[in-house]
Amino acid sequence: MAGTTDLSFASVFRPWRPEFKESTDGQPLATDLLQLFSPLPDERLPENPYVAFFVRRDVLVGLILFYVASLYLFAGVRDATGFSAKESPTFRNFVAVHNLSLAIFSAVSLYNTLSIVVENMIMGPDGWVAMGCDTEGVHWNSGLGGWAFIYFLSKLLEFVDTWILVLKGKQPSFLQVFHHIGMVLINWGVIRARSSWMYFPASLNLFIHSLMYTYFFIKTLYPNAEIKQAKYLTMAQIGQFVLGITVSLLWASKLPTLCISQASAFVLILLQTYTAILVAMFASFAHHRYKLHKKA
Repeated sequence: MAGTTDLSFASVFRPWRPEFKESTDGQPLATDLLQLFSPLPDERLPENPYVAFFVRRDVLVGLILFYVASLYLFAGVRDATGFSAKESPTFRNFVAVHNLSLAIFSAVSLYNTLSIVVENMIMGPDGWVAMGCDTEGVHWNSGLGGWAFIYFLSKLLEFVDTWILVLKGKQPSFLQVFHHIGMVLINWGVIRARSSWMYFPASLNLFIHSLMYTYFFIKTLYPNAEIKQAKYLTMAQIGQFVLGITVSLLWASKLPTLCISQASAFVLILLQTYTAILVAMFASFAHHRYKLHKKA
């Protein structure tokens, strides 16, 4: 019937494929190492003003410097105003909404990206390799590019996690600061180099974050609740890093020579190095917090 809305299951849950163009010429913004960190000519910047803003090198540097400075800024505001997180219901509600929003976002993003990945992978027996190579940008332009950009923006939103800790009067650990800066830098490089291979580690991260922020949401509303399974969440975080490294290495070994650009290969190496450091740091964190190896 004309004018009716399709509310079937397939229609409602059809994965969203956001259109995404990171350049005016349809080519990756960076194919070699020099281009990856060089300023972009105005004629190559995309028409979308938001994308054009965030792909700039100076914006990346500014965001990272702002994040580091914000640690001292929020601490100064907290001390100057005598703010007490425990005595502010408004603050508690804000934290709860923040955690619930990121939990829902992670689950929705995971569903959409995996739906696109599965559909593309069944195109041929070497679909998973083709998605990693993606020299023509077929898979990137099928919706993965749009979600890669949204995923990058979500890493900026996660800066709020650190600000919440500071306002609670706690000192953010080096692990947390390193983690947030690294994720922003790497995912910025993914966009500049059009690295479709990022779909796998991003999917793992989204899955863990959907659980992690759900846990944070519950603890915000019920701070005295004892959730014994929390230690397994930390172990799952370590597991995602190990699995991400392993699969990425196996995937890379299958790629033909020159399958990915120099810029994309550099971002992959950067991700592997960063993840290896995170594994060591999270393992140390788990050992000291949960005493996994022996009792104190």
